[in-house]
Amino acid sequence: MTTSSRQQTPRDMGYRMPAEWEAHSAVWLQWPGRHPAAARDDDFCYQMTMEKTWMLMAAVLHREVRLEILAQSDAQRSHIFAIMNYYGFNMTRVSIHVTQVVDVWHRDTGPIFVVDGHGQVALTDWNFNGWGSYPEWADAERHIPQTVAGILGLPVFAAPLVSEGGAIEVNGSGSLMATRSSIINENRNPGMSRQQIEQGLGDYLGVDHFVWLSGAPADVCENLLGDGTDYHIDIAARFTGKNQVLYAWTDDTDDPRYPYLAQHLEELQAATDEDGNPLELQPLLLPEGGVYAIGERHDPALGTGSRFTDASYLNYLVTNNLVLIPAFGNVNDAPAQQALARCFPERRVVPIPVVSLTAEGGAIHCVTQQQPAA
Repeated sequence: MTTSSRQQTPRDMGYRMPAEWEAHSAVWLQWPGRHPAAARDDDFCYQMTMEKTWMLMAAVLHREVRLEILAQSDAQRSHIFAIMNYYGFNMTRVSIHVTQVVDVWHRDTGPIFVVDGHGQVALTDWNFNGWGSYPEWADAERHIPQTVAGILGLPVFAAPLVSEGGAIEVNGSGSLMATRSSIINENRNPGMSRQQIEQGLGDYLGVDHFVWLSGAPADVCENLLGDGTDYHIDIAARFTGKNQVLYAWTDDTDDPRYPYLAQHLEELQAATDEDGNPLELQPLLLPEGGVYAIGERHDPALGTGSRFTDASYLNYLVTNNLVLIPAFGNVNDAPAQQALARCFPERRVVPIPVVSLTAEGGAIHCVTQQQPAA
């Protein structure tokens, strides 16, 4: 592994962040274990609750793309291998690496991969700081991009700002979409202007056009919306093509997200792609009536009064031949799956039940990270 100088950026070297629908060589996961907020070392309720979701994702994914899994210990590695072997996984398509991890949100703690015009792959490190709220978790997991680069033997570039993978959405041809509340925020990048942040994003992801949505204030996200990320873009809007965008929507004006969704729609209607083309917008309805947490939440920052979650069908993963989409047991599950099938007609759309995961503030996209094919 080599750490490249900040003087020469990935864009200088021809790197760009590919769109998610481009070919992948692997998908990365962090396996659930004891929650960092658990009171006892022998409290594995979090892992027991989450592991079914990880097994369902892994069972589908490993048939189409290699799985790279970060485990917390040798004992957990043996456990993962044993249950996968029991269920008949092809273990030649799974690698399990032991390192220090405290939670499951690999989209945010891990690297963002970039590729150059010759098909060479590199990694970018975005200085994870615990979403501005969990410095102790950040201290434990900030190493992950460097660790992944070491596992792969690939170069890694340290970006000059703080962000997370779930905060960034690209179309692969020069446009980046994000919420201001999750990046242009004093809890991530104090004292940095929008221009400085755009420069850093552009230099390290190879983009030059930005679509900014407002997002929502932190107290609203945590106390009303069940979201600890300051409104990541992957629950608000996603590219499905160069200028095609799916956006989260509800007609229910009593939904606590409604005023923020309405603001996002206005901003998207005024936006363009990198060539000045207006965006072709398609709504993706949120679960009707909302999705609520079952039992106690492990994340202490999420409001417990309403038990409302940030459930969004936009928190899907696109990978080789597949789209993994959240399923909530809601009447809007099937329409959402049909909408994704229209956007990605060559891929199989597979619903994964995620109610327990979403109660902790995320879904499928939040816990996966694609590694582009060389």
